[in-house]
Amino acid sequence: LTEQIAQLTNSAPSIVRLGIPAYQWLNDDVHGVRRAHATFFPDGCGLGAMWDRETMFQVGQAIGQEARATHNSATHHGDRGEDPRENGVGITMYSPNMNLVRDPRWGRAQGVYTEDPVLGSELTAQFVRGAQGTGPTDEEPRYLQVAACCKHYAAYDLETIPVDRHHFSATVDSRNMWETYLLVFEACVD
Repeated sequence: LTEQIAQLTNSAPSIVRLGIPAYQWLNDDVHGVRRAHATFFPDGCGLGAMWDRETMFQVGQAIGQEARATHNSATHHGDRGEDPRENGVGITMYSPNMNLVRDPRWGRAQGVYTEDPVLGSELTAQFVRGAQGTGPTDEEPRYLQVAACCKHYAAYDLETIPVDRHHFSATVDSRNMWETYLLVFEACVD
């Protein structure tokens, strides 16, 4: 059980007896791979302001390709991202940020695409398809280029009610949950 629990962190240790190497899950590649050589795209609100699904697919594709290349190069040189400060060496991306801006005073509004759940859904889906190596429609890739992990789960942007993002109650009525928040999440995993 201890061995399994240790795998539930960003810096998962190796399991030598099974031949499983250590892995750094933290790869916050929201608008670019977090490495000095990488291409950086605008923050979420800048990407969302394009209103352009095709360009969002290309952004996801570029970030996915750079993430895969960075991972391949690092592992070739023996770096599997074991250092907990390493962010951007793996092929699991904590990206895209699919939250919605429900209040412009929210401190993380610049990191998300839009306040509109339909536009947010379309941009999120295209980013994921591009990053993972799927085509702009639904054709399956031979292999996943990277694994996108959309963040953060529904209603996360209510983080100042009552105190902060670590201590809050996401009180959302049923209609808002289904028509607003879960719409974008569904686009991510569909």
